[in-house]
Amino acid sequence: MLGKNAAAALEHLTSVPFVRAVRFLKAGKNPDRLNDGIVEIKTSGGHYRLSVLSKRSYLDRSLVNALIAQAEAKRTATPKNNARGTLLLVRYVPVALGELLAEAGICFADVPGNVHLHLGSEYSWTVLGKREPAPLPEADRTTPATIQLLLQFATEPQSAKWPVRDLAVSAGISKTRVAQIRSQFIRKHILEVRAHESEFRLTPEKVDRLVAGYSQILRPKLLIGRYRCEETSVDQFVARLSHEASARKIPYALSGGPAADAMQHFYRGSEAPVFLDAENQRGLRLLPDRNGPVVLLKPFGNLVYWREFDGKMVAPPWLIYAELLIGSDPRAREAAEELRREFLK
Repeated sequence: MLGKNAAAALEHLTSVPFVRAVRFLKAGKNPDRLNDGIVEIKTSGGHYRLSVLSKRSYLDRSLVNALIAQAEAKRTATPKNNARGTLLLVRYVPVALGELLAEAGICFADVPGNVHLHLGSEYSWTVLGKREPAPLPEADRTTPATIQLLLQFATEPQSAKWPVRDLAVSAGISKTRVAQIRSQFIRKHILEVRAHESEFRLTPEKVDRLVAGYSQILRPKLLIGRYRCEETSVDQFVARLSHEASARKIPYALSGGPAADAMQHFYRGSEAPVFLDAENQRGLRLLPDRNGPVVLLKPFGNLVYWREFDGKMVAPPWLIYAELLIGSDPRAREAAEELRREFLK
């Protein structure tokens, strides 16, 4: 069953000149991450089927990067004779993100009427630039603390049962805010209450909220700045950082490419995002540089210091995943998908 926004977006396909009819078919019992159902499109040249993916969250570059990575992985894993394109149904697709989706071969439709539909080698139609309708006011505003607690539950689902004081220490927010946000999560069914205990189960919608919330809301608050290091490569800086942190008992956690490399040896990247307290930065001999490869982020709570891999402390996988999806490097998207497969099932 499609939601209201998805159904409104799907309706716009009927106005595409070469489309004769559109029919939505429900997904089977075990839909995958890129299949909320099937849409059958009738044209004068025949019938075409696309896998439907509907999103309630507003799109941003991080979410689009994740969708592209997942679609590419699915195309690679699916035999050509069984390959089926993807139709994304969302509230709104900005022009820049629509161009990115179209370039990646992902069809889409939104509520205002922006559409990209590409069927085989014969049919193609794109409409971009239609404005988003004014959003309705939300009763509960999403704040950095909201995303911090969501990251806590995503990283350790069992922590939904923890006392408020333990959640506050781990997520790095006050006990009062933990209580407020937990109540908000219960109202929005992000947390479920059974037998007087809270339970957390990760869903695609919560993943979207987490990824978009990190890039749009939490990361800007955490960002200290960019720096250049005395080393000629990121690898050399990371090696010195891990050595000095071990010798001087400095708490830190790698994110993004260096963390993914330590965990899977798949992708390094050209930047080094690091969670590091301001008081420990001076000894690392870093100089402010808006184009520098070292990205310093403020740590929050105990959650940030997740686990050690290859002698290096790394942030939780969800933080690394969200960080990898911020930029435009296709290899970073691939690394995010590899990380999701192994650590974020």
